[in-house]
Amino acid sequence: MAENAENRYRIRIRRGHNRKLRFWFAPVSEKIMNADADWIEEAELSCDNLATKQLFFPFIEKYYPGEFEWRNELNLMPFENVRAMTREVRKVVKLMRKNYADPRLLRYKRHFSIDLIVDSDEYEEKYVEAPDFVKEKAIEENREVICEFYLTLCNWLDKTMDKYEPMGFHAMAIFAPH
Repeated sequence: MAENAENRYRIRIRRGHNRKLRFWFAPVSEKIMNADADWIEEAELSCDNLATKQLFFPFIEKYYPGEFEWRNELNLMPFENVRAMTREVRKVVKLMRKNYADPRLLRYKRHFSIDLIVDSDEYEEKYVEAPDFVKEKAIEENREVICEFYLTLCNWLDKTMDKYEPMGFHAMAIFAPH
């Protein structure tokens, strides 16, 4: 996502640790887990909580081994699961771009919200009291914002795993506030 576009939407991603964006992803190793090494803050990715919970959590939930814990608890997803998740997300993006009406997208689309993908002024002006069918059409017309969010997150996850796995990192820590 382009930096200027990122600031317009509630779907925000920043490299590094950002306290305002409270859904965090970070690679972990045994040394970090044993407190023999510090977290690598520049290796973290900070995402908007609400957008990530609504748009990306269905993928996390599917691939997370066990029950995901909220309130900034440590959730570890093995790299193998993360790779499977990013492959599926990329397939969903391809399908969204090719055939947005495909019924296989329903489980993801039910979490989409127009207030996440248009700037706040446009939302207030056009959609705050609009009927659902207008909001759904606007989401479809602006779906590329969601696609870009998905791809930005997947690209970061894949690159981070490629970089840190040879150094002994084995899982992605995922923290979420609620």
